[in-house]
Amino acid sequence: MSADELKDAEDAELIIAVLAGNLKAFDELVLRYQRAMLTVAQNVVRNPTEAEDIVQDAFLLAFEALPQLDNLNRFGSWLYSITRNRALRFMKRSSRFQFHEDIDAELQVEAEPASSDPAQILVQESTHEAVRDGINSLPTEFQEVIKLYYWADMPQKRIAEFLSLPLTTVKWRLHKAKELLKSLLEKQGYGEIL
Repeated sequence: MSADELKDAEDAELIIAVLAGNLKAFDELVLRYQRAMLTVAQNVVRNPTEAEDIVQDAFLLAFEALPQLDNLNRFGSWLYSITRNRALRFMKRSSRFQFHEDIDAELQVEAEPASSDPAQILVQESTHEAVRDGINSLPTEFQEVIKLYYWADMPQKRIAEFLSLPLTTVKWRLHKAKELLKSLLEKQGYGEIL
């Protein structure tokens, strides 16, 4: 398979290619799911570095267990389960159920702020913090969907596969999460950013 064919291939086709010895097909699967898996792991461990380690471990386990995967069309939800279980096991093993304030990686600004005005920078940082805190205060099922959609840039269809949910449920949760977040931010005086 060429690089273009790999990008256009369905997950099941890539898995078959991996099982036939094409490691580049697994690289494509990693590219597709890495950000989503990081989001899942960070929801549990909160530390970006630990989450990256968990994701690497989950991919390794998935690669080794790929021949045992019964339903190739459920690869995304299988990865989700592996990642979540590895993260929970990590937290249980480390006995560190402490909240980490350092989750700014979830809301990184791509470049320097457009304005060098300190007041404008403070407003932007305050807004980012309010959005991050608002999302983190949502019920877990809404947090997952909104983080996967906006922060992991995952299409709704892939989110549905990843979380083993119907597409309509993902769409509803995303819609409801936006409503809840908007309401929360308006109560805090951030209505103008929406």
